Amino acid sequence: MEEQGEPRTISRRQIVKGLAATAAVGVAVAGGAYGLTELVKSTEKARSEPDLRSVYIDEPAPASDPESGLWRKASAQKVALVGQAAIVPLKPQPSVEDVTVRSLHDGKTIAFLLEWEDAEKDEHTIKIDQFRDACGVLLGPFPASVALWTMGTPDSPVTILHWKADWQLDIDAGFQDLEVAFPNVSFDFYPPLVGIVNPKIPDDYPEEVRNRLPGWSVGNPISQPVKTSPVEKLRAIGPGTLEHLDTQNATGKGIWKNGKWKVAMGKPLQATDAEETSIEPGKSYSLVFTVWSGLDTDRGSRKSLTMLGQLEVAAGA
Repeated sequence: MEEQGEPRTISRRQIVKGLAATAAVGVAVAGGAYGLTELVKSTEKARSEPDLRSVYIDEPAPASDPESGLWRKASAQKVALVGQAAIVPLKPQPSVEDVTVRSLHDGKTIAFLLEWEDAEKDEHTIKIDQFRDACGVLLGPFPASVALWTMGTPDSPVTILHWKADWQLDIDAGFQDLEVAFPNVSFDFYPPLVGIVNPKIPDDYPEEVRNRLPGWSVGNPISQPVKTSPVEKLRAIGPGTLEHLDTQNATGKGIWKNGKWKVAMGKPLQATDAEETSIEPGKSYSLVFTVWSGLDTDRGSRKSLTMLGQLEVAAGA
């Protein structure tokens, strides 16, 4: 496979043209709930040229290796990011100017590499004023209306791969608990933990003690101290509908070095959950990349993202 050259750049002028799609977006506030009064009156046609091509390779796709030499087999594309101007709370200006992306697949797994400049590594979310760096990939059917850009629709569910720097740190260095942010924290007395000095989650917490940590006890994915992957696989059918999928088989790894994040992530081509986007070589899919900057207090809908693009998945061997 011939190695590709310099990244192809989509200019901010080109991508801002897509903001016309948000001009017709109205946000109504009623009874404390946010609703879209009108998404768009005129839809933007899918671009004639694919935004990104997922290149087939006859080796395992490096979905958990952002520094693999195999990524050179895929052409890199630098894509401008815009602010999130459709759903409250808004973020009019992007925190990150652009993201460089690549994609590979091996006929079983599709993988993405995202790279962006970030002067500070934000990987803790223990204190209430700490926010993590993160990135995501949205995959959905193609062609699709611009409405898919706002996290899918009931008729067109989307699959989202969400890499999180704090989850990565939990995997790399062990669960980051209160003592990381507050080294002199005192230990409250719990009868089931008598005799254990400064107990560590999860090692020192037997099953009968976990009911004192209800999020962990009931299986809330955000509360689990043991992470098997830094990437969460989700499904959405519109703003505010993100749902953790039952089969968590997305993989990934992020590395921050010299003021830059490099994050690889991927999932099996074949869907394993209801309403998950199944990827078939030789076909195209809708695509959005998203970046959150902890330094800029990004979280939730406060994010920087690309406009709705196209992923062409190359046919296999």
